[in-house]
Amino acid sequence: MTSPTLTATRRAPLAATVQRYANEWMIVVLFVALVLICSIAIDGFRDLGNLLNIARQVSFLAIAGLGQFFVILVAKLDLSVGSSIGLTSVLLAGLVANHSWPMWASVLAVLALSIVIGLVNGVVVVLGKVPAFICTLVMMNVLMGVAYLYSRGLPIGGLPSWFNYFGMGYLFMIPVPVYAMVIIAVLCSIFTNRTALGRSFYAVGGNEEASRLSGINVRWVIMLAFVIASVLTTLASIGVTSRTMSGGASLGEGMLFDIITVVILGGTSLFGGRGNVFGVIVAALLLGVITNAMVLLGIDTYFQWIIKGAILIVVVYIDANSRKS
Repeated sequence: MTSPTLTATRRAPLAATVQRYANEWMIVVLFVALVLICSIAIDGFRDLGNLLNIARQVSFLAIAGLGQFFVILVAKLDLSVGSSIGLTSVLLAGLVANHSWPMWASVLAVLALSIVIGLVNGVVVVLGKVPAFICTLVMMNVLMGVAYLYSRGLPIGGLPSWFNYFGMGYLFMIPVPVYAMVIIAVLCSIFTNRTALGRSFYAVGGNEEASRLSGINVRWVIMLAFVIASVLTTLASIGVTSRTMSGGASLGEGMLFDIITVVILGGTSLFGGRGNVFGVIVAALLLGVITNAMVLLGIDTYFQWIIKGAILIVVVYIDANSRKS
């Protein structure tokens, strides 16, 4: 005869498993429901051109979000990504247009700069024991200042016309940035799920001390998270620069909030140790649909900010309470 205590013990893991799957797939259910509602209720939403435009716009956001995903996974936060987009954008355009550098050399230069930025953030946080929030806040202001000093606050044009293909081109009727997003997402998913180093990001975010005792190089993992975030942010910056065909110090302004939102909305815990790549991609699509719907409905930009802020507060509240449970 099975005792009530034993039955309750067996039910607990089952309930936890059901809860985990419900949390992971809730974002997908929300996305599908929102697309159906918008398709029925909003004129022009289901037009193929509009849907492809949403996919193109969220691609850059998702790529930058995947970078932030690694930092949040180890229970840190990188606030410098928005300014990093602005600086690498004006530097890329400036090297090509003002200094006649080949495009490939300019791309390598900004990617090298992104590694340096990520390393500085990581070293200051890990070795300097400076809270990530403070470190990246300072870095955000430094990068913003350098970007505006270099560009004088003016957009830098003069990029070759073929460069626009990476931001606005199509391949088999699908926007080129979507391919980049999918490829990067697959690589990130394989890295986090199929490699020991990738799994160590979850371990470090879940419990730093336990990870250290189990032999994981916690310092290296945290520094690598900042470097990955910086590099992926720069790839997104190159895409945005290609789409606008000019470098702008203000290109990343406003993106920081959306980047953090898609990571948290996608199920990555602000406290670290929990999340997945798939959730970030679906959350980026969901946020893109919400933004597009608000634009088609003629909702004022300021109200859009308020609505997005409310969404983030609700998600953070749910995450905090889920953590307590």
